[in-house]
Amino acid sequence: MSRAAGGSAGAVLGMKGDPEASMSSFIISVTAADRVGIVYSVTGALLDLGGNVLELSQTVMRGYFTIILEAAFDSPPSHAQIVEALRERGKRFDLHVQVTEVKDGREQELVPSGEKFILTVLGDDSPGIVHNIAGSLAAHGANIVDLHARVEGRRFSLVMEAMIPHDLTPAAIRSELERYGKAHKLEAFVQHEDIFAATTEPGPVRIGASARVQGQGDSLASN
Repeated sequence: MSRAAGGSAGAVLGMKGDPEASMSSFIISVTAADRVGIVYSVTGALLDLGGNVLELSQTVMRGYFTIILEAAFDSPPSHAQIVEALRERGKRFDLHVQVTEVKDGREQELVPSGEKFILTVLGDDSPGIVHNIAGSLAAHGANIVDLHARVEGRRFSLVMEAMIPHDLTPAAIRSELERYGKAHKLEAFVQHEDIFAATTEPGPVRIGASARVQGQGDSLASN
């Protein structure tokens, strides 16, 4: 199965406007050995229960598939009903399912607000890199909202989205990361999400047998 929304990518799906206040929602995570069709099975089971997927993130790691999503229901099923429906429809996948109900008042700020920055770290692998970077951010009140890290051979790479408090300058975070990087043969970069998006996101592409890639003359986008 191809990665649908791995690590740093989350996708808002199936939304018809904000959920009604009376709706109940659940955070559902599913893990299994990777096979073709798991996303179809999971989302189909939730649809059969009357659920609407509000947000979803999925990745494959070392041959294991993991998906985490939020689904809202007008008439909420029980935890047991959700687990049973997912396992029954996906029984050939041997799914491991966990369900958590979203409690009232989730909109209340549990962490400080701020601006989102993208942190990238590259270099030689060594034990404790993620732990030390996370500790440095926590000490400054920065909240990690998305993180993907990988080791290939001896090469370590990390891409992180973090909310940095308004009273903390990006330069302070950058300086601390650079000090840590010099000691561990790592390069660290900090960019505001707007700048990161402007320099990395591709332009819109129309997909189809006869569609042309915008600005690419006669080049065709493959399906």
